[in-house]
Amino acid sequence: MTVALAQASRPLLVDLHEALRTLDPARWRAEKAAQVRAQLERVAEGLAALAERFAPETDGSTLLERLQAFVALLRAQLPNLPEPAAAEEWVEVRQNLQPAYEDLVQAMREKAVHVPSLRPTNYVRNLFHVLNSIVVIAVIELVPYEYIMWPASCALASVWFLEISRRFSVSWNAKIMRLFGPVAHPYENHRVNSGTWFVSALFLLALTGRPELGAMGVAVLGFADPAAALVGRRFGKHKLVNGRTFEGSAAFFLVGTLAVAAVLTVLHPGLVLGWRLAMVAAGAALTGTLAELFSFRVDDNLSIPLATALAGFGLLLI
Repeated sequence: MTVALAQASRPLLVDLHEALRTLDPARWRAEKAAQVRAQLERVAEGLAALAERFAPETDGSTLLERLQAFVALLRAQLPNLPEPAAAEEWVEVRQNLQPAYEDLVQAMREKAVHVPSLRPTNYVRNLFHVLNSIVVIAVIELVPYEYIMWPASCALASVWFLEISRRFSVSWNAKIMRLFGPVAHPYENHRVNSGTWFVSALFLLALTGRPELGAMGVAVLGFADPAAALVGRRFGKHKLVNGRTFEGSAAFFLVGTLAVAAVLTVLHPGLVLGWRLAMVAAGAALTGTLAELFSFRVDDNLSIPLATALAGFGLLLI
């Protein structure tokens, strides 16, 4: 019956996800206050009814307990919702609800029922992405292949050691999440974090012995992904799939194309010129855009650099 509870809860949690996305500081508009209030009230009422209905058959289940805890938290928030113009207070409402929401998302995933996680605007994370990509590209280009596998292997072993070890200790997991809190998404408390997937991608790219491929993949992830996030959250109106928007994907493609062109022109002059340079840059960026768009169960910090590098490799052969 727990699976039935998860399936019945999904439409309400998707509605809740949309309301919490609206409370993102990059999206919030005062005129949306009434809509969000109505959504939260509807979700609270619906989840409470489902919890009561399924309680006799699912008593003691993790999902039921998290549903009940979330309903209690949401009901406590509803009487104190701020005035429409109080943008910072509305963002605080989202911050209060988000950890419990991500606990629910994880419980739903355990029942093979997908509900999207939240990816709130995080300018520190965006800046970290850009600066980190610059440093990594410098390492890729400057360290000879015969030496690069040592740091790549050590980094891979380190991140997976941390990833595995935090699964065995709640307190250790909490310490790691606090350490990386400024650049981590809340859902990473329950899942393999993006940094682990990124280092895994770097290790695989290092195996190719082709610095231009690694630099292209890292540049697209480091520059295009933050651009897509910023544009999509602020201006995105035309929805595509997996919470992405046409505006965000267009920004990804444009910035990704420029990033690949810059890498090839500055770091590998003469490798491709003229129309071939434009073809490789646009083709690699388009592949990265599609990887970002359709990365559903695979983290895009793994899929984007690998897909971009693979496309770049094929296009360089033409």
